[in-house]
Amino acid sequence: MALFSDGPISDTADLQRYENAILNVATQESIDLGAKLMLAQGDLANELLLFLLRRSSLRDYSLGFRRLQGVKDVVVTDPMRQWHVHRTLSLVYRDAYNNQLNERYQGKWAEYEALAKASERTYFQIGVGLVADPVPKAATPTLSSVEGTAAGGVFYVAVTWVNASGQEGAPSDFAPLVTTNGQQLLVTVGMMPQNVTSWNVYVGTSLATLNLQNQGPLGTSSSWTMSSGLNPGAPLPDGQQPTWFAVDHRVMERG
Repeated sequence: MALFSDGPISDTADLQRYENAILNVATQESIDLGAKLMLAQGDLANELLLFLLRRSSLRDYSLGFRRLQGVKDVVVTDPMRQWHVHRTLSLVYRDAYNNQLNERYQGKWAEYEALAKASERTYFQIGVGLVADPVPKAATPTLSSVEGTAAGGVFYVAVTWVNASGQEGAPSDFAPLVTTNGQQLLVTVGMMPQNVTSWNVYVGTSLATLNLQNQGPLGTSSSWTMSSGLNPGAPLPDGQQPTWFAVDHRVMERG
């Protein structure tokens, strides 16, 4: 699973799963859906940080750690994504209504405002997923080629960063490269966070078929070169799983 700080936790396709006509509404009312997605995520970040600060010890160390950490150790779970989508749609229909006080949007605004509050309660009842040693989403690798004996083709590459416990963060964005016969794919990575001790490389001939290629963890200063062909290794992971969940018991009691 991705971390909250890795980037957008939902996209317009997620919004369309709830509202088929949301793109038309955004176009008609000149609403930037990307901006609303980020605004909603900012709202969630504030709510999450307030919740985690309340759960911190009153000791200066714990509060200071949480303020520095922010929400970097929070994992994106399905209940969080649902909360985010409902919150975003509430913001969209609020703007759509306020643009011209069009009453046909008022009901949608009220509906998604209520859904957002309900999904927020559900999320905190299930719990905030946290990791002990967060590994950020890897940066996109740099691809090139060197002379060799491999067959040419179109290759798609993603990498993951790995911490000392062997936990992989979310994979990087895909990077493509076309090679010709006699060229071998070369993958290099840039600077990594201090807690990252190694990295993995996943390669495929389509975006749906990326598999692990390195036999063992690659050092932070190492590169990877494809040999004669691709290995049928493990499939591309989706990031760290929560180490534990922080639950709001007060919400559970009210439920």
